[in-house]
Amino acid sequence: MLKLGKFYLKEILPQIGLHCNNFIGLSAPYNHFEKDDSSTLVASLPKLECLDLHRGSFEKEALLMILQGCKQLVHLDVKKCFGFHDDDAEILELASHIPVFLCEGSMVVPKLEPVSSQDIRFDHELFCDKINHDDCVYDLNFADDLFEDI
Repeated sequence: MLKLGKFYLKEILPQIGLHCNNFIGLSAPYNHFEKDDSSTLVASLPKLECLDLHRGSFEKEALLMILQGCKQLVHLDVKKCFGFHDDDAEILELASHIPVFLCEGSMVVPKLEPVSSQDIRFDHELFCDKINHDDCVYDLNFADDLFEDI
């Protein structure tokens, strides 16, 4: 199984399809898939048997395209992804032929209204007095925290 990072899938997948006739496994977690990405995947690697895309984000149509186009999948991991619900009936129906279909914890993140800085007003002295930055821990892997309780 080949494990790819977050970038250049559209450039790499056609080359794999062209030069690796027996290629059957791809792991590309944490990627964002739009319809054109899925179209490239399906066109380049139609014989995929194992596909790991956990913790990615999808346009729902992109996942539907993978489910409809990669007919030989026996293992598809889309756990803890954004862009579709793990109980989506259409997705579950299309994935019903895949022996190992993992989608637990996937969800659609609600769209938030943008907040302008004019809408937020802090009393600077009071706000700063309540925060001791020496005691703060900043986690840049915030997406992992979203799934902690799932």
